[in-house]
Amino acid sequence: MNLLVDCHVFDGKFQGTRTYLEGLYQKMTIHKDITFFFAAHNVDNLQKVFGKGNNIHYIKLRHTGSIGRLMTDFPKIIKEYGIDYAHFQYISPFKKTCKEIDTIHDLLFMDYPQYFSTGYKLKNKFFFKRSAKRADILLTVSEYSKERISHWFNIPKVSIHVTENAVLPINEDILIPDIKNKYGLDKYILTVSRIEPRKNHLMLLEAFVEMRLYERGYNLVMVGTPDLKYKSFQEYLNDLSDNIKGHIKIMVVPFPDLVGLYKNASLFVFPSLAEGFGIPPLEAVEYGCPILCSDATAMKEFKLPQEVTFNPTDKEEMEKKIDKQLTSPVMIGKGEMAKKFNWKHSADVLYKAIVNNSQL
Repeated sequence: MNLLVDCHVFDGKFQGTRTYLEGLYQKMTIHKDITFFFAAHNVDNLQKVFGKGNNIHYIKLRHTGSIGRLMTDFPKIIKEYGIDYAHFQYISPFKKTCKEIDTIHDLLFMDYPQYFSTGYKLKNKFFFKRSAKRADILLTVSEYSKERISHWFNIPKVSIHVTENAVLPINEDILIPDIKNKYGLDKYILTVSRIEPRKNHLMLLEAFVEMRLYERGYNLVMVGTPDLKYKSFQEYLNDLSDNIKGHIKIMVVPFPDLVGLYKNASLFVFPSLAEGFGIPPLEAVEYGCPILCSDATAMKEFKLPQEVTFNPTDKEEMEKKIDKQLTSPVMIGKGEMAKKFNWKHSADVLYKAIVNNSQL
């Protein structure tokens, strides 16, 4: 069986779909009855991730834009290499030329339209639905997203397979830096995600200031790319005194540094209002960091104890629990989380779905 994987997300900035494909297919390639074709513009990146093997091949995409990939590159590759299944994220090619696997990670733009542009909503409602409806194997990453896909696209839940995210393993050759020496950070509260309204950074920033945590020697570290449209956040930040601003760090860091930030943080807080999954809380647990996590949408599935969860619209609750976690933290054992959220389990779900579909 020949399986093509659209890996164009490896060509751009790091994002959740890349983590998903990396973790999932590092476990899938053990199946020698499948020959894998990983396609991207920069195939050198792919080889570093998936390595070498008799059943692993890399294909260079000619186009970097989505239209060129979907209209030209993939139909040609599917025909030339005799592809049986092709795996896409969200949007599949305009013309179906083989069996398709499609992962719809979430439909948050339909559940929470206020956080997305009109153009994004109109375009993706059509293309996501079209791709999901015609998929031979439809995947998503949480029970929450499974229910919402079923609701919005009128697809039976039994036809949707859940391949949950997990934490990527750390290679032995990765050097974790000394965070205190490199960034001048000692005591700090950490949050990780793109800085945008849905992620609720403003409430965390307000809580940090109102609790006067900077007077207790804490910094607030936000790892993520700021969204320039998040004006309320930027305006609040700009109005703060220089002394308070000096305790607020907004940065984008390489993966080894991110691991180091998790390992040394006093507390990790994830205040997001809505997620299709939400990988950072799992990473924080994996790297031994005390956490405090929103209990909305897919994050309920982490089944964290009440002491470390909060309603992301209730700032008072979050502030009380931040104080408790800083003074007497409740730790979450990474073993319990890893039992439910691991790449082997998700790869097994996908492999079984392919085998069953092939027998139809």
